[in-house]
Amino acid sequence: MPWFSWLLLPFTLIYESVTRFRNHLYNEGLLKSTQFETNVIAVGNLSVGGTGKTPMIEYLIRLTSDETNFVTTLSRGYGRKSFGFIMAGEEDDAGTIGDEPYMYHKKFGNAIGVAVCKNRDLAIPEILVHRPETTVILLDDAYQHRIVKPSLSILLTNFSKPFYNDFVLPVGRLREIRAGAKRADIIVVTKCPKLSESEQVRIKYAISEYAPCPVFFSEIGYDHPKPIFNEQPPLKNRVVGISGIANPLPFNQYLKKNYSVKFTHNYRDHHRYTELDVQHMINELDDQTSLICTEKDAVKLEKFEKLSSHSVYYLPITTQFLREEALFQAMIKNSIKSFDFL
Repeated sequence: MPWFSWLLLPFTLIYESVTRFRNHLYNEGLLKSTQFETNVIAVGNLSVGGTGKTPMIEYLIRLTSDETNFVTTLSRGYGRKSFGFIMAGEEDDAGTIGDEPYMYHKKFGNAIGVAVCKNRDLAIPEILVHRPETTVILLDDAYQHRIVKPSLSILLTNFSKPFYNDFVLPVGRLREIRAGAKRADIIVVTKCPKLSESEQVRIKYAISEYAPCPVFFSEIGYDHPKPIFNEQPPLKNRVVGISGIANPLPFNQYLKKNYSVKFTHNYRDHHRYTELDVQHMINELDDQTSLICTEKDAVKLEKFEKLSSHSVYYLPITTQFLREEALFQAMIKNSIKSFDFL
């Protein structure tokens, strides 16, 4: 911990006291958590951003969507320009429902439902009215949203900064104390390098001091770059990398490993691109240079038609388990119950 972090310690103590007290009220039943008559799987983290929630939600969509289950995702819709509850439709975009929800909506279409609302406890009944066929609701970034009691809670923690080595804000990046991990039913250590079995055992032991639950390990996987626009120039080996995500390091590392990188530009998470931003990008492109961005950024850049005549691609991201994927899948599927309302 840097020496100057001690200057922030009083603020950390205040923040920690507030979150401790809030959790105590929920733990003692003085604040009520609502449990709904449907399957609610919450995905979240103890830290602020960058743990891979979006690819995990996509993984769970593919895993739980089948002939017997209809999935609806529920997100806050961070950064959107709208308010209240919205069930995504044809007229929506990243501005009305947020980056990640629009990504889910665009990728999966009517095969799933996509809803956004700040208040999840109010949104779930709305979902069941608008999409009564919903059998599984995936709560995106809802670990601290304790007003809803999920049927299954999945906690993600980044390998490079695991929660058990981190501190509460603002000294560290934790939203609450490490002991909050005990509410998790499953913990996934994300963005791992190749780990030996002994290293995995060591990490599991460190986590077990805070949470006695199954622990899994995953890494980031990248599919082949895909064009943002139709009929655009082919992908070049020389690239400009653009990202507006919480942790751009893996994205940048992948580009440097696989391409000749002219430069990378990292905007803040959920950045709203402007005409000036796009013009700066175009100024760096030529017949020998392509632009590659994250999939999250692609859904915001697609509205800039001036990019369509250039070689502009996005890099799809996936969650891949190092081992015991079948066990993880079985735990998820076994948690899904049938509700008979007759």
